[in-house]
Amino acid sequence: MTKKIVVIVILFIFSFNVGLAQQTFVQPLQEAYIKYSQLSWQTYEFYVVSTLPDHEGLNYEWTIDNKDIYLSEKVRYFFDKGEHVIKLKVEDQYGNVRYDTVRLNIQFWSLKNNWFWWVLYTIIILIIVYYWIAKLVYLFNRRKVSREARYFLDLLDEHGWVERLVKDYIKTKIVKKQKSKKAKKQ
Repeated sequence: MTKKIVVIVILFIFSFNVGLAQQTFVQPLQEAYIKYSQLSWQTYEFYVVSTLPDHEGLNYEWTIDNKDIYLSEKVRYFFDKGEHVIKLKVEDQYGNVRYDTVRLNIQFWSLKNNWFWWVLYTIIILIIVYYWIAKLVYLFNRRKVSREARYFLDLLDEHGWVERLVKDYIKTKIVKKQKSKKAKKQ
């Protein structure tokens, strides 16, 4: 019985020593640089690309505009309009240090400017709504509108769809009134 316990203990110790011998040697850091992607108009995501495949044992220090410091592998940041400097310092477990710097110029008139697009869409929708309201008011008060306004509003509705809808609406109201008058007479 004691022989079995001794053999188990020896196997356990031997397997532990073999496990230590099989530890992989981590290469020292040779190169690290900044990659970034634009998430929205002024929001960017920065991350590190290095010669080490899994980024284990690396310490990161991001400095944005010499005032904000982050210590993570990835950084998301919302920038104001203007020029900005992003600095990266990467250090491995052996003390090797690599630096990289990126300059960004954030401009207002960008295709990824969400506020710009929302304002533009809102203006377009308001113009369309205003036109249709004016068109409906015009159709109900056609005789009171000037000749130039009639020409302009008829030009924008060349197929006459709105005019037909209004005429059908007016006809149904007239028919309902006539039916109610006939019902009252009888």
